[in-house]
Amino acid sequence: MAEATVPQPLRTRLSFDEISESTQAQRRGRIWRVFTDALWELWKNRLATLGAGMVLLLFLVAICAPLLARYDPVKQNYREMLQGPSAAHYFGTDKFGRDIWSRVVWGAQRSVTISVFAVLVGILCGVPLGTISGYYGGKLDAILMRVVDAWLAFPGILFYLVAATIIHAYKLSLFWNTVGLIIALGTAQTPAMARLVRGSVLAEREREYVEASRVIGEGNLYIAFRQILPNCMSPIIIQSTILLGVEMLVLAALSFLGLGAPPPTPDWGADLNLAREHMETLPYLAIFPGLAISFAVLGFNLFGDGLRDMLDPRVADR
Repeated sequence: MAEATVPQPLRTRLSFDEISESTQAQRRGRIWRVFTDALWELWKNRLATLGAGMVLLLFLVAICAPLLARYDPVKQNYREMLQGPSAAHYFGTDKFGRDIWSRVVWGAQRSVTISVFAVLVGILCGVPLGTISGYYGGKLDAILMRVVDAWLAFPGILFYLVAATIIHAYKLSLFWNTVGLIIALGTAQTPAMARLVRGSVLAEREREYVEASRVIGEGNLYIAFRQILPNCMSPIIIQSTILLGVEMLVLAALSFLGLGAPPPTPDWGADLNLAREHMETLPYLAIFPGLAISFAVLGFNLFGDGLRDMLDPRVADR
């Protein structure tokens, strides 16, 4: 007699792997929706779209500088000195016979690199300082803000002059020159970033989700950096975008004054300084580096204003 088969129990729950895959798919879907919504909001703001395009073009030029440059930007050729724009030299040549197009392209890479890392230094130093100060409050907040106030009392140019003095005194290489400028530029922006983040954290720490996190026993640092800080990212992103343009302008000014990269490093400000003696007779020497600076600063300002319109509800409701 055949044995009776015992029916297998029906599966009423998903396995752990299936739940994990479902959660990941939902997370990817949310990220994609946020991304597409942000692109749509950006597209609706024409000035922001223009600024984003200018910024994207600037970054592409900086990344592709070795491919776009037609000549060595530091190689001198006295046979072709002070030539006007032509098919051989798109932007002409300077008094040393160097191709201005190649110098502008490589200068974009240097300016973008220094500006991005300087803003990162300001964020890495200012954001934790402002978060801790705003969340804990009390005496700690008073002490940290007095430090920030003293920090703000020193003009940014002082940090740049100190960095330039150290760099020139020790005759540091181009790499350490760049590192010194990044630290000086980032240090000068740290207190403003700390104050911005502190104000945002002060507004967020009184919300209901913060009280709920405290009730369930989450630690203060976890609440400050994992719960509150992500909700303060909008002003940080906007401020960082605008600061990129400011850093480029300051970097060009320092190089124009001879406090930037040592010659013959391609640099927009240094090329403007070099063009002064031929400004009236050969204006193209100053026009193209000047246009590069204006293009970069305008692009970041337009993009930053557009992000503010998109991310700041007080502006969006107007």
